[in-house]
Amino acid sequence: MTGLGELQAEIAAERASRGFTTDPERLLVLLVEEVGEVARELKKTWSPNYDHFEVEHLGSELADVLVLVCALASAHGVDLGHSVRHKFFGVDAERTWKSAPK
Repeated sequence: MTGLGELQAEIAAERASRGFTTDPERLLVLLVEEVGEVARELKKTWSPNYDHFEVEHLGSELADVLVLVCALASAHGVDLGHSVRHKFFGVDAERTWKSAPK
């Protein structure tokens, strides 16, 4: 299994080789678009107006979101692995969460 930092570097290299944008504003627009596509897939779980839900489609859209989050982080020199460990397992671990069962 590849670590998040390694995956982020691989994504940056592959995006560069494909000539994809590194402009943060454009990356954010693309990310928001992909989050909308995740929402569309999830809507299929309850709306009769859409085709049936397929987890593979959701996985594909989530992968697009992760790629763009990695690209946005790389555009600003953010090490996502470090940031997630610090924020989620560090700062957030010390917080009291009203929604968490005691």
